[in-house]
Amino acid sequence: MTAFRVVVDSSCIIGLTHIGLFDRLPDIFQDVSIPECVYHEVVVNGKGRPGADETAKAVHAGWLVQRSVQDKLAVDALLANLSRGEAEVIILAKELACDYALIDEKIARNIAALLGVKTTGVLGVMNMAILAGIPVQKKCALDTLRRVGFRISEHLYQDLLKL
Repeated sequence: MTAFRVVVDSSCIIGLTHIGLFDRLPDIFQDVSIPECVYHEVVVNGKGRPGADETAKAVHAGWLVQRSVQDKLAVDALLANLSRGEAEVIILAKELACDYALIDEKIARNIAALLGVKTTGVLGVMNMAILAGIPVQKKCALDTLRRVGFRISEHLYQDLLKL
């Protein structure tokens, strides 16, 4: 386990669930948080979909901590360009001084960078899992992500297989 503190967005929860790594987050990170909005999006609105049961169980088990964003005005300011979940992930990561916001969307990553919040996504977590000694079948994971709609260019796909 690395000593990283992270806040997770819904797309990463779903992607990591598809490749069997969501439940391994506490083996990779010291502190894993989720904004209330993302919990509602994944567990309530996404009931019956990938990530819903896993997220509810993780919160119940205590390794995934549901937190409230304090600076609601900062969240509101980001809503012109981001979903509420993405905005809350970025602002919560900033408030908690987290090491990373786990977020995949490019616009959200760019805005996070402007606000001084480091990001990584499903593929970054997959590589961290491998470095932490967690067995990952990269080709199978990448193919699964592509199959469920994650956009991975052929160039990046090939580069990741070489790592």
